[in-house]
Amino acid sequence: MISANEIITTGFTVAALVLLATVAVVSAAEGPSVMVTDYKVEPAVLMPGDTGIITVTVQNMDTQSSETETTTTGKYSPSETTKISKRSISAEIESIRLSGSDKNIQWAREGVQRSEYYNIGALGPGESITVAIPIKAATYTSDGTYFPEVCIEVDNGDNVRFPVPVKVESSSVEILEKDVPSEISLSESKEITVVVANNRPNLVSGVNVEVKEKESPENDELEFTPERIFIGNLAPYEKRCVNFSFTPLGVSEGNKDIQFVVEYKNGINSHRNTLDSTVFVRSSADLRLILVDAPKSVLKGEVAKIDFDVANGLPKDVKAVSVVPVSNGVERVRILPSENFIGDMEAGDVFSASFDVDTSDLNAGENRFAFKLVFRDVNTDKTYETAGYEVRIEVKEPQKDALPPMSFVALPVILLAVIAVVWVRVKVKQRRNCVE
Repeated sequence: MISANEIITTGFTVAALVLLATVAVVSAAEGPSVMVTDYKVEPAVLMPGDTGIITVTVQNMDTQSSETETTTTGKYSPSETTKISKRSISAEIESIRLSGSDKNIQWAREGVQRSEYYNIGALGPGESITVAIPIKAATYTSDGTYFPEVCIEVDNGDNVRFPVPVKVESSSVEILEKDVPSEISLSESKEITVVVANNRPNLVSGVNVEVKEKESPENDELEFTPERIFIGNLAPYEKRCVNFSFTPLGVSEGNKDIQFVVEYKNGINSHRNTLDSTVFVRSSADLRLILVDAPKSVLKGEVAKIDFDVANGLPKDVKAVSVVPVSNGVERVRILPSENFIGDMEAGDVFSASFDVDTSDLNAGENRFAFKLVFRDVNTDKTYETAGYEVRIEVKEPQKDALPPMSFVALPVILLAVIAVVWVRVKVKQRRNCVE
């Protein structure tokens, strides 16, 4: 006969077995546990219209298989041992996609037909996989932080929806004027200083700064040194000074429009910004060639003497100053000397230079002769030339004799005429003598 205590003990044992079986079934039904253990957004802060990458690490959080031993001691029966085994299984990842509910941050579809990854594969216990999701911020996106969801569909477990914070800001890299001269004289060199400022909260790379003449003709009238400067990376809110020197090359004065261009990358996205400025080029203060004396006209074969003054109207010294004749289309003219070297000139100096022009081989009429100044800057050692200064001299043919030369045919006639005159005078004198 079974006692009441045995009935109670048997009931507890059956209940325990049923409970354990139920727990095992539930555990088997729950399946593997998948989580996003890490994420990264590149670039850290997007600009409207930028493309980027969300990199997520997905891991199967199940541990290795384990076994638990439970010992139960009964009061009226021998001890019983129960072993409970827990078995972990692989996680079958069916797809990874980006939720389409947020229109500001979406899957970057350019060149890609799909908008999700299919059949990723199985992740064993403790295994992980890193997936890069291409994203794009819409061009109309306002500044702020958005939370697009990374959706992971698990075939044999619970799906995962993980919001990733993505920052968008429209601030850019700008160029600011620091020291840009308002005017410069012809053939003078000056320095320009601008500031490149990264106003963004993240690092930008590949920063290049270029200066050029805005909408210039084929022949630029301004020379910049250097034309482009590479900066590289700029940290968040970092500023950098950049220096250029420029020199007018043309002969005309007036306002010259210049433009600074900064190019940079935010992640893989290329951006540019510009700054326009104006410099007035004047010719009032310069190294000048002043005509002192030159004949208006000479006879062909004579030597025409041309005298100049060379005046340094620049506010600085120059060196290696020379006055050089320019052919100016006159091929056969001989001008001496071929170069009139003056040398160094201080600010305000005036020197003389003379040239002799041989007109023997020149054509009659107006002839033009050009002369230019060549000099070097004492600071940069660069060589400059002024525009040709033109001198006009008329070359005339020598006058012909009043009587043309006598020919041998006319000579006998002249002799006969002289003889006739003499004979007439002799006859007249004889008659006078007879009368007396």
